[in-house]
Amino acid sequence: MQSNRCKILSFFIFLFVFSACSDQEKYCEEAPNVNNIKINIPLNDLTDDMVGLRSQEEAIQFIQEHPFVADYFFERRRYGADSIVAKNMINIFSNPAYKDTLYQQVRNTFGDFTNLQADFESAFKYYKHYYPDVTTPELEIVLAGLQKDLFVSDSMVSIAADYFLGPDAAYVPNGVPDYILMRYEKEYIVPMTMLLLTQKQNKTDQSDQSLLADMIFYGKSYYMTKMTIPCTPDSLIIGYTAKEMEDINKNEHIIWANFLENDLLYETSHFMKNKFIGERPKTFEISQQCPGRIGIWVGWQIVKSYMENNPEVSLQELMENTKAQQIFSQSKYKPKG
Repeated sequence: MQSNRCKILSFFIFLFVFSACSDQEKYCEEAPNVNNIKINIPLNDLTDDMVGLRSQEEAIQFIQEHPFVADYFFERRRYGADSIVAKNMINIFSNPAYKDTLYQQVRNTFGDFTNLQADFESAFKYYKHYYPDVTTPELEIVLAGLQKDLFVSDSMVSIAADYFLGPDAAYVPNGVPDYILMRYEKEYIVPMTMLLLTQKQNKTDQSDQSLLADMIFYGKSYYMTKMTIPCTPDSLIIGYTAKEMEDINKNEHIIWANFLENDLLYETSHFMKNKFIGERPKTFEISQQCPGRIGIWVGWQIVKSYMENNPEVSLQELMENTKAQQIFSQSKYKPKG
C-alpha cells in the first residue's frame, strides 16, 4: 500500500513539473520564425579602458570622450567638475580590491560580452517581427563602481557589468536587499532591459486607478517581454526563484481567492495597491511564502489567458487596448489548482 502511495505521489510531482515545462516550451516552440530578420547591435566595451585609468589626466580625457558615462553613472552634474569625477573614478578603478577581484569576476562572468550581444540581437529579431519600425540601440558596457545598474533608451542600452555579478560577488551594491540582489545576475539583463524598452508600446487608461488596471498594465508588459524572449524562463522575466515559481503555480487558486474575497480588484488606494504590486520581499497579506509583486504575476496570467482565449487578437492590438475590464472579462481567467 505504501508503495502505491509513493507511485501516485511521484506521478503527481512528475505531472506538475511536466505541465510547467510544457507551458514554458509552448512559447518557445510556437515563436515565429525570425531567421530572415537581420539585426546588428554594435557593441562598445569600455571596461578595459576604465579599469586601466592610471592618472587624473587619463580619467579627464575619458570623461570628455564619454560624457554620458560621467553624467549618468558617475553623476557629474552633482559634483560640477570633471576633476572631482576623475578623482572618484581613479579611486575606484585603481583600488586593488576592485581591479584584482571584482573586475576579474566581471571578466570571468561575461567574457568578451559577445554572448550578451547575441542575446540582445535575438530579442530584437522578435521585437522587430512585431514592430518593424522599432529602433535598434547600441550596446555599451561600462563599469560604475557598483553605483548604478543600467540605462535604457531607444538609441542606447548602457550596462554597468560590475552591478550584475549577483549575491555571491566579492562586493555587492550597498543597500540592495537580498531579494532584489538575486536579480542582478547576467541572466536577468536582457529580460530586465526588454521589459523597459517595450513598455512604450503599452497603452493605458490613466483615469482607471484600480488595482485591476495596474495588474493588466503590468501583465501586458510582461507578456510583451515574453514575446521578445520566448525561450526564456518566466522566473527570469519576473525575477522569482524556482521555489517561488513552484509555490505560486501550485497555489494560484488560493492567491486568486484572496483577491476576490478581499475585494481587491477595484481598490484604488495607492497604499493598498502597493502591497500587491510594489517591491516587497513577500506579500504577507496572502502568506509568509507568497513573493512580493504577486499582483503583477496574476495580471500576467490574466493577460496570457486573454490571448489564449482570443486568438484573433494580435500582440499589437493587445498593447493598444486600454480597457482593463474588457481584457479581464474576456480572459475567462481560471486559476490552476
